[in-house]
Amino acid sequence: MLDVRNISFPPLFSDLSFSLSKQEMLLVRGTNGAGKSTLLRMVAGLIPPPPGVLFWEGQRIQLSTYQQNLLYSGHSLGLHPEALLKDQVNLWHYHYRVEKKAIEKALHIWGVASFDNQKTAHLSQGQQKRLSLSRLHWLARPLWILDEPHTNLDAEGRKIFEDALAHHLKNEGLAILASHEKLSGIREVFL
Repeated sequence: MLDVRNISFPPLFSDLSFSLSKQEMLLVRGTNGAGKSTLLRMVAGLIPPPPGVLFWEGQRIQLSTYQQNLLYSGHSLGLHPEALLKDQVNLWHYHYRVEKKAIEKALHIWGVASFDNQKTAHLSQGQQKRLSLSRLHWLARPLWILDEPHTNLDAEGRKIFEDALAHHLKNEGLAILASHEKLSGIREVFL
């Protein structure tokens, strides 16, 4: 479904190619500053890739339609810092046209539903990460591009994430993860 052909961002990486099909995951590993985040942002179209390097379902990507097939989670968690958690839910509800009940159910799964009347900026880093990653449960997108999704998660949060990822892959999803950690049994690109 996703083909990346000879993507480059000198001096970080050059002529990198890989393909992902349904139920496949790719791990992008490397040291700090190696280009992991840059690669993920290019594959997500947040840094405009050169023409002819990204293909979705066999076709050159058109960013507007391609991006509607992906869920990107980067270092910036995409939360409005001054919004109360319930206001963040309303923003997501209107922006993504997703039922509030689906979002609220995900907040319960991730253990952050009880912070309804707190500003997102007042939540701990781990709670903010859980809130941001709750999108994995309510935003149905076939391609997940996740930059260091384990960062700031405790053991329980990691378990919730790993269960969500396993469910996504089992249901014909695709995923690209950047991490410092080696994950056994997963195809990887090392930068």
